This record gives sequence, structure tokens and C-alpha cells, in this order.
Amino acid sequence: MAGGEGKRFWPLSRRDNPKQFLSLVGGRSMIRSTVDRVLPLIPIENVFIVTLERYADETLRHIPELPKANLILEPDGKNTAPAIAFGTLKIKKLDSNAVTVVLPADHVIGEEDVFRDVLLFGEKMANRRLPNGDFPLVTLGIRPNRPETGYGYIKEAEVIESSEKYQAKMVQKFTEKPDLKTALQFLDEGRYYWNSGIFVWRVSSILEAFRRLLPEWYKFFDKILSDINTLEERAALVEFYKQIEPGPIDKLILERSQNTIVIPVDFPWSDLGSWQALDEFLRTGVEENVFFGEGVSIDSSGCFVFGGNRPIAIVGVRDLVVVDSGDAVLVIDKQKAQDVKRVVEALEKKGEM
Repeated sequence: MAGGEGKRFWPLSRRDNPKQFLSLVGGRSMIRSTVDRVLPLIPIENVFIVTLERYADETLRHIPELPKANLILEPDGKNTAPAIAFGTLKIKKLDSNAVTVVLPADHVIGEEDVFRDVLLFGEKMANRRLPNGDFPLVTLGIRPNRPETGYGYIKEAEVIESSEKYQAKMVQKFTEKPDLKTALQFLDEGRYYWNSGIFVWRVSSILEAFRRLLPEWYKFFDKILSDINTLEERAALVEFYKQIEPGPIDKLILERSQNTIVIPVDFPWSDLGSWQALDEFLRTGVEENVFFGEGVSIDSSGCFVFGGNRPIAIVGVRDLVVVDSGDAVLVIDKQKAQDVKRVVEALEKKGEM
């Protein structure tokens, strides 16, 4: 999934150059890293990228070996549920028995060999029937190491499968972005995981979930499926997108399904949802200043500084994010990093984006 605009990474991320095309960690773009992460396990002909029509050329510039037919273009951005629905229908047209891994294109993951190993366990679970006879919807849950208030949480229920290295557990409930007190309680209880937004399921399983839980969407699916790879495809898709409200797959499907299971995992992970999230992923000490580019720090601590061709000096400050993109500058309290989106919205209203 690579259709977002990454507004919380302004001023580096812009509508015409969103976060998935930026090189924030490791020198490669986020989308390039995401594809490279799965290529040892999944050949490029089985990789599909869902993005907006306006990002088609840029996506292929970053992933030039991607078959053009594997670029799935949305007419509009309406969050993850429509993207997953359309992407799944495209894959169903090729192989109705496929198991799919759904990956956001803007995550950072360490220990990639462990990550791929977990995906293999996820595939095994996606093909294992639950006691009710249905196949599950599998999500990966990250063991929390701090009381994070910017992530959704998953609470585990009973274990349904164990291997030497992993367990699969039924999901008891989802909680969206708790306050600090609640996040601390979750951390203390130990039965909660960060919702990674990484999923594994059979094509048939997720489409059946849409049929049961979103019948008003599902009624469009036969028409879209029959029109895929024809001249009528875009018109059918535009009509579908016109009729539905935007929404995330978690809220619209996973939270409402009785078939959702979680695999707890420990590999380093961040969804890079904000400058603060990038800071936390890269930081090795509370007091250090993290610098990208030229800069100097005097009597300052805990700051994250991302510069370009100009040196940046910070003096007598702490816990700030400072970003210079060349044509704009952001200075923000690190704890307010989620509010960058409000800056973008305000600038859009003024016509300055």
C-alpha cells in the first residue's frame, strides 16, 4: 500500500513527493526498502503495489523491475480498506487461492530475516481453519517497549497455535491510540501489542469478511472483478470509490470480525507515522541530539535535526524537531509531532502548499 501523502512528514513529504518515496533510513526510499524486504521470499512478479494514479510513474522509477500490470492504481485515496479491496480483487483475478501479505510502504523493520520467517508462519496460520470452520485474518502485533500513545493496540485472547518460535492468538479487542495512563496500564498488563498494520490472509478470507461486514461495498465487487483488465475497469472502480466512505481496514473489518488472530513479534519496527516516530527509531540515548546533515548543538539535548545543504544550529533547547527542506522550515516540540498534519491543512487553506 503506497498511496498516502505522509502529511506528518512535512516539509519533506509533499503531495507530489510523499513519504514512501523519501529516503529517511538506510539510504533507500521507503517503498524500495519495503519491496527489497520481501524479495528473498516473494518474487517480483508476485509483488503488487496499490497507489494513486498520480504516483504511477514515480512508483515505477523506484521499482523499475515491477511488471507494469502489477501497479494497481486507485482513482482516489480513501484509506486502507478500499485499497485492500481493490488490490485483493486484482489478485483474485489471477489466483483465487492466493495468500496475500499486506504491507504499508512506509514502515521501517529491523531483523529482516526474522520478519520473513514470521510471514511464513503467518501464511501457515492463514491456511489453518479456526474452530468455527473459517480461515483467519492474521495481523502481526509488536511487543511494546514503551507506553506509546500514537499507535493502536491489540489485546490477545487464547492461544490457538504454537511453534518453536511463534504463537498465534485470538484477538480479544482493539484499542485506538490510548492516553498515557491507559498505555501504561497496557504495558504493565503485558497482553497488549502495537497494531503493526501488517496482515496475512487468503484472498477468499478477506473477501468473505467484506461480504459479511460491508455488504454495501461487496455489491460492487462482482462488477469490478468482471471488468478488471478491460476498458471498463476504471469506470467500475470510479463508481465504487464514489459510493463509499473512506476508512481503515482495522476499523471496518478486523475489529468487527470474529476471525482475527494476532502473532506477537519482537523485531525492531516503526510505522514512521511522524518525525517523533523516526526520532524514537533512530535514538540510542534520551539526551543525545540526532542530526541529519550539517549542524551544531550547544547546551541542547533530545533534539532531532534534519537538514539539507545549510548548517543548523540549536542552542539552549531540548526535545525539538527541526527540519529544513530547502524551501520550508519546521520547528516543533517533539511531543506535538502529530500536529504537523494541522500545519499542512492550514497551509492548504491558505493556498501555500
